[in-house]
Amino acid sequence: METNYFTVKAVLRMDKIRKDETCPIYIVLQRNNVTQKLSLSEFIQVKHWDKNTEQGIGKGYGNLNAIIKKRKQNLEDFIRESKSFGKPLTKADINNFWNGKSVNEDDVLFSKFYKSFCKRHFKTIKESTQVHYVTLEKKLNHFKPNLKISEINYSFMVEFDNYLIETKSGRYNMIKFLKTTLKEALKLGVVKNESWKGFQNVSPNTSEIYLTPAEIHLIEICDLSSKKQYELTRCMFLFSCYTGMRFSDVVALKKENYKNGIITLKQVKTNVDLKVPVNLQAKKIICRFYSKRKEDENIFPKIENQTVNRYLKKIGEIAKIKKELHFHIGRHTFGTTLLNNNVNVFYISKMMGHKKLSQTYAYTGVNVGKMKDIMTNVNFSSKK
Repeated sequence: METNYFTVKAVLRMDKIRKDETCPIYIVLQRNNVTQKLSLSEFIQVKHWDKNTEQGIGKGYGNLNAIIKKRKQNLEDFIRESKSFGKPLTKADINNFWNGKSVNEDDVLFSKFYKSFCKRHFKTIKESTQVHYVTLEKKLNHFKPNLKISEINYSFMVEFDNYLIETKSGRYNMIKFLKTTLKEALKLGVVKNESWKGFQNVSPNTSEIYLTPAEIHLIEICDLSSKKQYELTRCMFLFSCYTGMRFSDVVALKKENYKNGIITLKQVKTNVDLKVPVNLQAKKIICRFYSKRKEDENIFPKIENQTVNRYLKKIGEIAKIKKELHFHIGRHTFGTTLLNNNVNVFYISKMMGHKKLSQTYAYTGVNVGKMKDIMTNVNFSSKK
């Protein structure tokens, strides 16, 4: 019966000492009362080896120690990952992995590996990023149920990308997170076909949609009396247009974050401090909820991002806006509106919580009419 217990140690094979007095280093795997010795193809003299730390001692062994640590960790990850998606490992599987050969993947469902990968990966990423992985799982299950790892190649990537286009899904994020998963599978030796690496992801769209002041006004005045469940979504979205805040920061906003007309908080996505002075329109929205909430409560009632985006599409239809609304448009609208009102991009960057100006440029669409006005007054030659 296979157990979950195993040990991985680096040892010096003093029974294989060479003429130059160096001994080979082996990684010894103890699993299910079976010992398996794996050659590291590295050598060291006995006097420079510490068996307690399983490392070389003295100067010049930094690289060797790094190799030992990495190979041990890779082997441990491979064993845990294989166990998590229910694949028993033979000694041949271990040898194949150790020597850079993939294990037999023909019968391994991608969904099993993916669930295991996400379980471990979610411990290191923010909840806002986890949502993308959950969405990717749903897209893959809809596109090809019972997908096997062996079926993922360049052709699969092309077909899946076409599916994302047809379903108007976020191609960039879906392909990016799929590739992240496959890189881990490759590292663990559970995938052998690497042709998927040649598929080039689309560039993230930097010329994002934003709303004009007239379109914002249409949302402000549209009649939602028969759809009262949309009102919270409208308030939160307009609040984003007025402040540039992400959905994750809007829903996390507490009463203590708002003092003297200024919002101060640490952004959920980036962990960067944010300080935003709010205008009268944003203040009015805060006042609608502020008195109804307890001191330790969030200003806005809890609502899911997917629900908000679904409601926004309906609000757009009611307001007769031709653009397909989603919450992040509010952030682009904020940046673009400030830029078109001649606000210095440095200040826009600060109010949006960006570390670099290059990040801000992606959020600031420039009005074509404004560019025409600028060029009308430009003369590239000196006047005579």
